[in-house]
Amino acid sequence: MLRRSPALAFVNTVACAHHEKSDGSGYHKRVQADADGLGACVLAATEIYVGLTTERADRQPFPPDDAAAELRRLESSGALEPRASRAVLVAAGHGEPRAPSGKRQVNPGGLTRREVDVLRLAAKGLTTRQIADRLYISPKTADHHIQHIYGKIDVSTRAAAALWAMQHTVVQ
Repeated sequence: MLRRSPALAFVNTVACAHHEKSDGSGYHKRVQADADGLGACVLAATEIYVGLTTERADRQPFPPDDAAAELRRLESSGALEPRASRAVLVAAGHGEPRAPSGKRQVNPGGLTRREVDVLRLAAKGLTTRQIADRLYISPKTADHHIQHIYGKIDVSTRAAAALWAMQHTVVQ
């Protein structure tokens, strides 16, 4: 049906692959979900989370924390693409998944994950408002992050922050 409508044809690929899993255990094609098709991977992870947290005729809904644990289990078993499950968990209010013990990622300059996101966008030349719109935060919050970044990496301009980001491989 989606192929028949030119306006909806672009979602056909996502819709056709939303039940496929990264490890090939999905259906109907039983092919490995392509990590390049992140939209389908996010849709699959979302469908699992919503399915677990929704009341069904045969069972009560899972508590949100149990559903999140199941998504993390599926991710660690290779059934779900990690970026997709993380996006769903963050969107559902479960924060960033815990790093396995001994493998905690440390961002350069002691920046938080959100500050790295802001710095990447600022280094690309986006304005504070554009950064806020892209990250679904207020411009004041985006500016607050930028000021914290400046303090942590000891710079005072966006150009200097962009140079620092390139030198520390935050952007390429």
